[in-house]
Amino acid sequence: MTSTEQRLNIPSTVKDPHYRYTMPKIQITTQGSGNGIKTNWVNLPDVSNALKVPLEYPIKFIARELGSNTETKNNSYLINGSHKVETMQEVLDKFIRKYVLCPKCHIPEIHGKIRIGKKNEIKCTCRSCGATSKLDSEHNFAAYIRSYPPPYEKDIEIEKAGKKIEKKGGEKKLDKKMKTSIKECCLNLPKIIKDEDGVEKNIEYIKEFLGKYNFNIDIKFYCFSFGIFPNEIYTKSFLDRIPLIKHFIEKESDNRQEEALYNVLIGLQDLIFSRQKGENQKYVSSVLYYLYDNDIITEDFWLKYIGGSIQEKYNSIFNMEEAEKKLKEAAKDFTDWIENGPYEGEENETKKEEKETEGKKEEKVDEKEENKAEDDEDDEKGKKKGKKKKGKKKKEKEKEKEKADKDKKKDSEELKKEEKPEEKPEEKKEEEKKEEEKKQEKKEEEEIDIDNI
Repeated sequence: MTSTEQRLNIPSTVKDPHYRYTMPKIQITTQGSGNGIKTNWVNLPDVSNALKVPLEYPIKFIARELGSNTETKNNSYLINGSHKVETMQEVLDKFIRKYVLCPKCHIPEIHGKIRIGKKNEIKCTCRSCGATSKLDSEHNFAAYIRSYPPPYEKDIEIEKAGKKIEKKGGEKKLDKKMKTSIKECCLNLPKIIKDEDGVEKNIEYIKEFLGKYNFNIDIKFYCFSFGIFPNEIYTKSFLDRIPLIKHFIEKESDNRQEEALYNVLIGLQDLIFSRQKGENQKYVSSVLYYLYDNDIITEDFWLKYIGGSIQEKYNSIFNMEEAEKKLKEAAKDFTDWIENGPYEGEENETKKEEKETEGKKEEKVDEKEENKAEDDEDDEKGKKKGKKKKGKKKKEKEKEKEKADKDKKKDSEELKKEEKPEEKPEEKKEEEKKEEEKKQEKKEEEEIDIDNI
């Protein structure tokens, strides 16, 4: 298994393959048996170092979460009981979210910036986003942090201040002769560069000119920046000189490229914010982008520069804190692009993923519409079927009602017949008599008619 396969993101739940914050995968062994079984965290020092936390923090947190105890013996870091890597990694991720990541931007850049507040609150300041936030002060591990707080950057700042004092009165103090040489070099170097002569000849001109001075690397590249950056910073002249910058940092820095580049940046900030008083600060991000695009500034270098570790490491005599602060502010767009922009090839992959996602969305919409159409059709059939059923029931009810009406009428007629009183005998005789008389009259009439014929 390669080292790449053995590393995880911080925390491991982040699945971005280009994520720059990584840690070794937890490695464990089991010791003992029965009630005396213990889990040995083999690579705890490497994991703690990657998280930039004290050695004991991860193992103490995991032990408390698992309800166990820890023991350090012969460079072995033990947790009582038998525990799986997956379980320990899950708990470690919880520790990272609580005490390694910035609560605001969720980037692991609070190391050296964690402190205990007046009310025993655990606070931090993020190197990346600059936010000051509170960490979890209620968890049972918070008591351990209060008892054994991590190193705070204040100690580093005191050391840094001491170095500045040493510069002012010590061996790095510039004498009159050195100041004169620096001024002379900075004023004359721009004059010997001739863009029309091409890169190769200008390399010769600059090497020959700088060779006259016995400068240390910080002075050499500070002066070099004076000649290499034109006053009209964002012009074709600057673009033509990028190969010169690349050559001198890579080939003429005695394998101290990072320090050389740092002093070139100091010269850039001096040009824009001291000599030009910020007039061209709007071009800072564009200039930095071209330096990045030509592999002069790297992502790693810029993040160290923004975080302050480059300054702490080289501590150039020319560093001007106010101008540096302004340069960082002017380069905010470039910094955001470095931290959040797509990596090489990632943009195309992102677009491809967006297209695939869009396609899937369209398929889902089509499927949804198709299902809806089928549901509507089923509903329509159901409605028709329901109407048929309702119509059938209605007819049956009408027939039943009609039958009931007929039966009712029949019963009513029979009832009337039963209720009708019988005719009296006298009345019946009278009617028969009248009927007989009528028949007689009719007979006589018929006889008369016969005679007439």
